[in-house]
Amino acid sequence: MEWVIQGIGSGIVAAGLFRLAWLLAGVWRRIRYRKQQRCFAREAFCRRVQTAKSRHLDRKRTESAVTPAGSGIEVVFVRSGKTCTWDPSMGSLLELAKRNNVHVPVGCRAGKCGRCLTAIKSGAVSYVTSFQNRPASGWCVLCSSIPTGTLILDA
Repeated sequence: MEWVIQGIGSGIVAAGLFRLAWLLAGVWRRIRYRKQQRCFAREAFCRRVQTAKSRHLDRKRTESAVTPAGSGIEVVFVRSGKTCTWDPSMGSLLELAKRNNVHVPVGCRAGKCGRCLTAIKSGAVSYVTSFQNRPASGWCVLCSSIPTGTLILDA
């Protein structure tokens, strides 16, 4: 009878060890999977940052081509009561606003989120990035637009 009990007991121990090994292997696979996912996420983030940087550099190149160097364009921010002069070295209208302490909500700085959407009282802007959904007439996205002439904004 002892042998039967010992056989059953050793079988239970063996099954328990097998289950423990299986559990540890599963945990190890999950850890490796999550580590792999973190690497993928990090690489994707780095690619997005590089893309954003290259777009920013491309934007600066097109801005200088749109408006001749040395010409100053007057931009008026009505709610802030500030009148500023924009030139191509400023970058976008958002950069002009930030340099002159005009409060404008900021999001992605790439023209996708629409947080810097501002009403145009008078004047026109040109966009340095392409949009899937352009703002309606009388509105502009400050982070990716430059003035084409004297401009009055509701900001």
